[in-house]
Amino acid sequence: MARKSSLALMSYKEIGAIPKDRSVLMLPIGCVEQYGPAGYVGADTILAEYVCRRTAEGLEHAYVAPPLWFGYTPYTAFPGTITLRLETLQALVRDVVFGYIGHGFRHILIVNNHGPNEAAIEPVATEVRRQHGIVLGILYPWRLAEHVGRDVIPDAAKVFGHGGEPTISVMMGLHPEAVTRDGHAETRGYVKTAGPISATSFRAGAFKGFTIGLFNEASDVLPSGASGDWTVATEERGRKILDGMVAYAREFVPAFLRLSQEQQARRSPARG
Repeated sequence: MARKSSLALMSYKEIGAIPKDRSVLMLPIGCVEQYGPAGYVGADTILAEYVCRRTAEGLEHAYVAPPLWFGYTPYTAFPGTITLRLETLQALVRDVVFGYIGHGFRHILIVNNHGPNEAAIEPVATEVRRQHGIVLGILYPWRLAEHVGRDVIPDAAKVFGHGGEPTISVMMGLHPEAVTRDGHAETRGYVKTAGPISATSFRAGAFKGFTIGLFNEASDVLPSGASGDWTVATEERGRKILDGMVAYAREFVPAFLRLSQEQQARRSPARG
């Protein structure tokens, strides 16, 4: 019988028997947001859970908590994009992380797949470190996909972007039936402004080669929801990127465990 690694499929006795001093618990966190005309809105959480699950399958002491589906996505004009308030997400992350610490887990890796969520995660990480001497780690799957994808996708710099590559190829690798790549009238890219400041994201712009902050509604500056090119995506590329991501994570998780153990060992005498 294969070793169980998903807490959601384990009994309380099985979870209680996990050797927590030498095990990593991965907590997938995503969000529900638009990914342009081609992508599906659950991709962030689906990918985070996939990376956790596949990583744990290849390691002896790695476990996966049930995912937190919703995140902080304050640009809800696109149908289907749902946001938690930042304070709600912070409270949710805190309760979940402290709950697992209460059950004995000491090496916790947050697999967060949505950048704005970090504003809610960091205060929790600070509290955990101060109270328990535990340093939370973060692995960001989409950033890892970009890192791996540069060796897989030709002309990556020209096609990368939200709602484009490598996200759509990865989505095809996960659920090809859910991606509608072709037949869209929408075009990629940000709205051109008449003045000297150009939008580079819904939270940023550029003026004379320097990035400045602009807190726009995403749909106002990125009407299609996509800044990258989705038309070149393929399932084959997506599967190659996913395999590369899992290979990286299977090396990273044991390294994180070692670091976490060393840091807690150094703190133990001070707490005593």
